[in-house]
Amino acid sequence: MKDNKVTIVVPVYADWRSLKVCIKSLKKHVDEKHKVILINDCGPKPELMRKRIKKAIKGLDNFEYYRNAKNLGFVKTCNRAVLELDKTDNDVLLLNSDTEVTEGFLGEMQFILKARSKVGTVSPRSNNATITTIPLSEAVNKGINPDKAYEIWLGIKDLLPRYNEVPVTHGFCMLIRRSLIQKYGLFDEVFGRGYGEENDFCLRIRKRGYKSVLANHAFVFHLEARSFTLPQKAKLLEQNNKIIYKRYPTYRQSVRNYMKKALVREAEAEKAAGIKVRASVKSRLKNLLRKNKKVHRAAAKVHSKVHR
Repeated sequence: MKDNKVTIVVPVYADWRSLKVCIKSLKKHVDEKHKVILINDCGPKPELMRKRIKKAIKGLDNFEYYRNAKNLGFVKTCNRAVLELDKTDNDVLLLNSDTEVTEGFLGEMQFILKARSKVGTVSPRSNNATITTIPLSEAVNKGINPDKAYEIWLGIKDLLPRYNEVPVTHGFCMLIRRSLIQKYGLFDEVFGRGYGEENDFCLRIRKRGYKSVLANHAFVFHLEARSFTLPQKAKLLEQNNKIIYKRYPTYRQSVRNYMKKALVREAEAEKAAGIKVRASVKSRLKNLLRKNKKVHRAAAKVHSKVHR
C-alpha cells in the first residue's frame, strides 16, 4: 500500500499557549515528508502570533505559515487553506490549534483511510472530543483529566476494534480523503464562524456511500482552548444545529444508536482491562437515561458540544 503524504492544516486564532504545545508535538511526531500549514485568522493579536509562529517553525521546510487579510472564521479559513493555498494532491488532516498529537497517530489514521476505499474521514480517540472521548461514558461531562484519559486508552485500545464506523467524525482532528474534497468540495460556508460544518461534510459524503470512522488505536489530546465565550458558542451551536437537523433528519437517531452500542462495548473493554472509571455500564446507562430522559437527548448533547 502506497504511503501517501498528508497536508496538515492548523487554523490559528488566539491562545499561543495551546498552539505552542500543538506545534511542538507536530515537530516531534510528524514525519518531515508531510506538509504542515499554519494559517493565522487574525485574532486579537495577529502580529504577535505571527512572530511566535515564525520563530517556532524556523528552519523547518515542511512547515508553512500564512495569514488571512482579515478574520474569515474557522470554516472559510479551512476552505482557503485546503482549496487555495495547498497545491498538492495530499490527503488533508484538519487539526485544531488546541491539540497535542501523540506518537504514531497519523500513520494509524492513514492506514485506516487507505485500507478501505469507502472510508472518507477518520478521527482519533481523545480525552475530550464528544463521541471520540476516552472514557466514552464521561463525554457528557467533557471528559476527565487528560493524562488519566490517555492512561485508560493505553489500557483498552487493544481490546477495541482497530476502527469502528461513526455517524460523523470530529473536526478537532479529522483526516479526509483528498479525492472526496476534489469531488464534493470541503465545508459549506453557511456554517459561518464554525460548529457543525464537519458534521455536514461527513453526512454529505455518506449519501455518496462513504463512511466516517474512529481510529481506536490513535490518540490526540484536545486541550480545549476557548475561541468563543460560552454564550457565543451556544448561539452558534443552536443556529447551526438547526441546519444539520433540517438537512439530515435521521442524524440524531444515528447518534443515539451509536452511543447505545458504543457505551456497552467500551465499558466491557474497561472491565476486561481491570479499569473502573466510575460505575458499571448498567448504572451508567441508567444515569444517562435518568439525567436526559431519552438516550437521543444525551447523544445529541454529547456530539453538539464541540469545543475549539
